[in-house]
Amino acid sequence: MTIVLSWIKQSRSATFDRGKWSGSQNYLVRDTTDQAINVFDIASGAGAYEVFGAGDDTTMATYMRFVSATYTPVSDGMDRIWSAVFTFESTMGDGVNVVVADVKTETEVGFTSIESNIREEAIDIWRTGTTVPSNGTQNDSDIGGTKSDSAGEPISFLLPIASISIRNVIYGRPQYATIMAIAGKRNSASFTFGATGNTFTCATGTLVFTGASTSRTGPNVYEINYQFNYDPTLYHMRQIAMRDLKGVKTSRPTPGSPVSASNVETASVVFWRQPFPSTTAFSALGIVST
Repeated sequence: MTIVLSWIKQSRSATFDRGKWSGSQNYLVRDTTDQAINVFDIASGAGAYEVFGAGDDTTMATYMRFVSATYTPVSDGMDRIWSAVFTFESTMGDGVNVVVADVKTETEVGFTSIESNIREEAIDIWRTGTTVPSNGTQNDSDIGGTKSDSAGEPISFLLPIASISIRNVIYGRPQYATIMAIAGKRNSASFTFGATGNTFTCATGTLVFTGASTSRTGPNVYEINYQFNYDPTLYHMRQIAMRDLKGVKTSRPTPGSPVSASNVETASVVFWRQPFPSTTAFSALGIVST
């Protein structure tokens, strides 16, 4: 005979602790004709009860998501009566207002995290007060600006940069070929970290995808850690002084006169060079960020 389940509500509870909700609900389950039933029968008909309140608490249901179910036969019920307990956890996001943003545990498919390391990096410069070419595209023109080197020896400049990583847990193998093809390229269009709340947008050419690490964490479940470097100041460009076989080519305002405070030897020509000239759309990586 066809199994027709009857769900009898026993209890429902919700807890708000440290800014997040959790909850559970308990049902007794039986067949309407008192046939013996099993876990598969119950799980197959449990969809409506994997929502907090099962339709009786629609507002609170938006704050909690289903995470687990436990099915236990009632003692002496001869598999005709079962207890079904469903548990729920918070879906509260990081925006100014509460949003329905899925907050998964670190091993669940769909989990995502964003981490950053903002720091200063010392680089060599020969000129100050220069203008970086649009979108970080190099050319062979002297960069101009104020000469700051001494006889071709550069000074150090503290460049603010950020290393950003996004971790995704996905179902199925990562796109290895796509990751390889995009590694070492800059973004050809603006790229935004985060989908809700305090998002962060990187202008065209300021972001370099430096690669990704992947690992298998479960049956056909993989974790991918995407790595980026962000440089909004120089677009990853570097100053390079013109050289010949003797080293950096230098000159001074009055070549025939001795070096002095007003007749300083400096690099003759300085170029902008782009170590990451290729750009591409990072959307092809399929990254998910909340």
